[in-house]
Amino acid sequence: MSLHKNNFLSNPVLFLLRQIYRVFFIWPFQFVVIVFSFFAKSNQFADKEKSPYCFIITSVIYPKPGKQIQYNAPRSVFSPEDRAKQTQQTIDSIRSRVPGAKIILVESGLQKALPFDVDKKADQYIYVGDNKLVRWSCDSKQKSLGEIMMLYFAMKKFEFSADFYFKISGRYFLNEEFDLNAWKQGDFVLQYIKEDYICTRLYGFRSSVFSVWKYALLKGIPLTMVAYPIENTLAKYIPRNRVHRLVRLGVSGVGASSSEIIRD
Repeated sequence: MSLHKNNFLSNPVLFLLRQIYRVFFIWPFQFVVIVFSFFAKSNQFADKEKSPYCFIITSVIYPKPGKQIQYNAPRSVFSPEDRAKQTQQTIDSIRSRVPGAKIILVESGLQKALPFDVDKKADQYIYVGDNKLVRWSCDSKQKSLGEIMMLYFAMKKFEFSADFYFKISGRYFLNEEFDLNAWKQGDFVLQYIKEDYICTRLYGFRSSVFSVWKYALLKGIPLTMVAYPIENTLAKYIPRNRVHRLVRLGVSGVGASSSEIIRD
């Protein structure tokens, strides 16, 4: 109660606008998602090729030139060629550390053909950059909205099903700390950076909660449209009683906007 009071006193106009947005857009949108979930197919992968593990790589090799994201940083300080080489490292690390895993590369950049034929290195390549909603989302300042849209439209085209799915961001790679055995507990396996903020560079979930993951993504759309990161929205909508928490994920990479070395 005191937090809401402080927010109101510090900026009453913004506070009221947020409440109006919540009541007239966020709650109705979530209600529609919940209703939609009751009528959706319960097993959309029944006829797909089965694998123990499947890695979903989200990638934007060719971002919009000069684009800035919500915290006014450049979308990427790397060239498309550099980004493609880094994504090749993502694929190589998966092949090395989880042999036999299927790899789905989801690309939403401006061009379908990728440098160095990286698209041919995955088991399935899905290009969604020509979808109008995906294109609009990825070209906006809301990076998280773009990720939700590209995943939602890509998942309809998955050729594989798996007992366990990993979502890994392109250009990041599994390092020597990655331990597959650490991912065998819980329905979701996440790293919480804060109680309301998870790491989305790498996380995982079982096939039994695929639909829970999908609708957690969709419920976050109204919030990501107003600059909430997907790290917050997934932390909000994934049930915590189904989560196994990891302290170390075993993933490394270089930040796209800052060239910062990242190791989680």
